[in-house]
Amino acid sequence: MRTIVACLFLAATALAANGVTGKWRGTITTDNGQMPAYLALEQSGDKVTGLAGGSEKMVFKITEGSLKGDRLTVAASPAEGTVLRFLLKLDGDSLEGDLEENGNVTGTAKLTREN
Repeated sequence: MRTIVACLFLAATALAANGVTGKWRGTITTDNGQMPAYLALEQSGDKVTGLAGGSEKMVFKITEGSLKGDRLTVAASPAEGTVLRFLLKLDGDSLEGDLEENGNVTGTAKLTREN
């Protein structure tokens, strides 16, 4: 029994260590339609860094990022005076939630982790 508990603990620890690190692709839906979404994330503890944008060729440095429980928040500034903030819920290999521009909800985002 102790062996099973130890194995389950190690498996859970490995999954938690991976967190949101990796590449994520999906879509952003706004009143104007859909557009591609891309995140390249690196997690260390509850701090998240990386890039956000529409594709690998159109990305912006994440200026603020954190994962608290299953809640991921990342912010990037694609233009001076503009802050885009993703407020997402992590569910396995899926991220889903709202997109804010300068504090106003402008759409929703759905992304899936790439393998």
